[in-house]
Amino acid sequence: MNFDHFDIIGPIYDHVFGRHTDYEIVELAGIEPGQSVLDVAGGTGRVSVLFREQGAKVHLVDTAAGMLNQAREKGLRKLSLGESEHLPYATRRFDRVIIVDAFHHVADQGTTLKEMWRVLAPGGRLIIEEPDVRHFAVKLIRLGEKLLQMRSHFLAPDRIMAMAKTLQPDKVALVAEKGNAWVTIIKKISDS
Repeated sequence: MNFDHFDIIGPIYDHVFGRHTDYEIVELAGIEPGQSVLDVAGGTGRVSVLFREQGAKVHLVDTAAGMLNQAREKGLRKLSLGESEHLPYATRRFDRVIIVDAFHHVADQGTTLKEMWRVLAPGGRLIIEEPDVRHFAVKLIRLGEKLLQMRSHFLAPDRIMAMAKTLQPDKVALVAEKGNAWVTIIKKISDS
């Protein structure tokens, strides 16, 4: 069994790391009330609650039970314990799929991307928010996570965009500011 840092830090995660309210991703998602959102590696649900406030039907999947317990305390109910490489959802199920500050933590980024794409409905948006490793402060975070023996593998935004383009999307866009990058991938309406 692998040691999961996030199972241990679940109860304190929001106090230490969750000080920033992530309205950028909500704006990029352009969610309509009643649409479905999957928060992959959604942890404590700190971003999921923002989508719930917009009237979305939010589902959250994470590998750490300790993080899911915190999400449950926020009133989130559609929670699944699972890996991003094997999402426990039907194909073309969600209008929006997000992964916030976690793509660098997944075991297999290529498989995770394909799985998120699989569960995304035609015309839907997949948004990957990551620390922008081109910035010095993020390079220090990467070093710290390596010293803590976390399975982190940071990718530059252009590399994430290149991976996204292999999915043959309708559009791939990048917004980068203040050490963060948001890659938005839009699925073709005719994609089945």
